[in-house]
Amino acid sequence: MKKFLLALCLLPAIAAAQAPAPYAKRWPLVLSAEQAGAYRVVLDREVYATTAWPDLRDIDVLDARGKPVAAALFGPEQPTALPARRIVVPWFPLPETEQGTEASSRVSAQFGENGRIVRIEAESGSPGTSRTARAFLVDLSGIRDNSEALEFSWDAGTPRESRYRVEGSQDLQAWDVVQDRVTLVELQRGPQRLLRDEAPIRSGLRYVRFVPLDASPALPIREVRVRLDAAHQRQVVEWSERTGRRVSEQGVDAFTYETDGRYPVALADLAMDDYAVGEWTLESRDALDAPWRLRAGPWVAYRVAGDRPSASPPQPLSSGPARDRYWRLRNRGALPDQAPTLRLGYRPEVVVFLAQGTPPYSLVAGSASARRATVPMPELVDALRRDRGEDWQPAPAYLSPSSALAGDAALVPPPTPRDWKTWLLWGLLVLGAALVAAFAFSLLRARPPA
Repeated sequence: MKKFLLALCLLPAIAAAQAPAPYAKRWPLVLSAEQAGAYRVVLDREVYATTAWPDLRDIDVLDARGKPVAAALFGPEQPTALPARRIVVPWFPLPETEQGTEASSRVSAQFGENGRIVRIEAESGSPGTSRTARAFLVDLSGIRDNSEALEFSWDAGTPRESRYRVEGSQDLQAWDVVQDRVTLVELQRGPQRLLRDEAPIRSGLRYVRFVPLDASPALPIREVRVRLDAAHQRQVVEWSERTGRRVSEQGVDAFTYETDGRYPVALADLAMDDYAVGEWTLESRDALDAPWRLRAGPWVAYRVAGDRPSASPPQPLSSGPARDRYWRLRNRGALPDQAPTLRLGYRPEVVVFLAQGTPPYSLVAGSASARRATVPMPELVDALRRDRGEDWQPAPAYLSPSSALAGDAALVPPPTPRDWKTWLLWGLLVLGAALVAAFAFSLLRARPPA
């Protein structure tokens, strides 16, 4: 009975030790490809506004059971976080009727998780017997980046030349012609080889259908890859615009600003309809009682109107990216009546994670007690690259709309745990001293008469 009561008393402590750390929000992740091994997700403004720590330690990736997977944070320019240029996408053969593929103008599909096609059927307006599939459909619904072309891999060795009409759709019902005629060729004569294994497409299509224009046999496709547009993959600078207020601290007049997130600010600029030309200095700090640190300047900000308007360029921070919450703008001359809008520029960072545990995955952020585990992600990605090819990079994963978890309660620091070991040691010392004193007192009382 005593053992049962003791175990019952220990249950809350065990549950607290095993319970995951609370987070303020979660973002379900949509994977661009299945079985990619590793993925990269670009952080957005809401994630930066939710995190509670300057080093973003409370941003993590969880599987369907709420267990964290191996994840790490990288700058957008680091090799491990660079975007993938090619992604494997699913494809499906389309049954062809005796009247030809044109009769199969309607396609019905069964969708799985995240809107992906798991099974597809072609519907014919007139009866007919199905023949060997030569038309096929490529599912691009998991790709949100700009596409440039589709690349095909098939069994090599047999000469072939197939012509297709390429059609695109958003809903599998209405189709538009993307390319009137695309030829896929593999010819070989001695050591010379002619190969054309790609088809240009335009961005924004969810589904692409290839309709044969000749009687060539079905293409023995092994894999279909979408090639992403490299120019659009370059991350542009995001800007956070803050409104300031005039303050006077220790005889110094300035404009102060407060950011709404832990952005890795690397550029600063001023925006105002009409501000006086001045020599500005930008400082920042992360706490109200911390000293100000110089970040940029002094620089001359100006704006010139006319036929060819021009303005001063953004200023890079001399100290590198900073995540401080408080910023101060000073002018060597007199301050204008209206505070200029402070524009803080940053390039969003990337979280790379491994496909461990049970999908689907979600990104979580905002916790006063959580800390993302440290993993050797560059070494792990290099190991996957040796297995999948030198050009392999983690596939993109995209943030879905967020949902609240613990909310603001997750941002409250937990109470400081008591150091029971120190208290126990002090108790033992006091008890030992009391025992020694008692023993000495008993010896004095028991002293024999002279």
